[in-house]
Amino acid sequence: MNRFLSERSETSKQELLKKVTLVKGDINQQPDTDAIVVTIGTDLEIEGTLLKSVIAAAGNDFDAFILENIFSPRAGDVFVVPGFDLPVRHVIFVILPPWKDGFDREHAYLLRAYRHAIETARSMFLRRISFPALGTGSRGYPVERAARLGIEGIMDRLDETFDEIRIVCDKRDTYMAFGRRLTQKGWKQQKSPPPKSLPVKEDEV
Repeated sequence: MNRFLSERSETSKQELLKKVTLVKGDINQQPDTDAIVVTIGTDLEIEGTLLKSVIAAAGNDFDAFILENIFSPRAGDVFVVPGFDLPVRHVIFVILPPWKDGFDREHAYLLRAYRHAIETARSMFLRRISFPALGTGSRGYPVERAARLGIEGIMDRLDETFDEIRIVCDKRDTYMAFGRRLTQKGWKQQKSPPPKSLPVKEDEV
C-alpha cells in the first residue's frame, strides 16, 4: 500500500512538472499570463535593472501607486497591485531582503517568496504566473542557490489549479541553472517556447 501511494505521488509530481515552463525573455512581455512576480526591498527603493524596467513599462502612475498602497512591508510579505500599462492584469510583489552571507535566513526568505507568491495567486484564482529568477539581480543571491530554492518553492505549492508556472530568465547563466535543477527532477524542455518569449538557440540548451 505504501509503495503504491509513493509511486502515485511520484507520478503526480511528474504531471505537475509539465506545468512548469522555462524560457529566455523579458518578464515585462508575458501577455498570456495572469500575473508577473517581482521582488522589492523593505525600503521600497526602486533598485536593479529588472525592477526599474517593470516600473518603466507599467507607466508613470505605477510607482506612486506602490508607495501609496504598500505599508510597512516586512521580509516575506506579498502585495498585489494592478498591472497598469503592463500586458498583465496583476503584479505580485514579494518583499525580499538582500543576500548577505547565507547565515541570515536569506534562503528561507527566498523560499518563502516563491511559496507565498503561488499561494496568493491561487487565492485569486489565477492560472498562469510568470516568475523571473527571483533574487539574482540587485538582491545578490547566488544563481545556483537561487535556482535550487526557486524550483523547491514552486514545486512545494504547485497544484492542479494552475495551468502554467513560467520561469522567465533574461540571462543565459540563470536559464542554465534553472534548467539543470528542473532536469534533475525529471522535467523536459518544451518543444517550443510560449508566445512573446525569446527563442532559445540549440547551442544554448
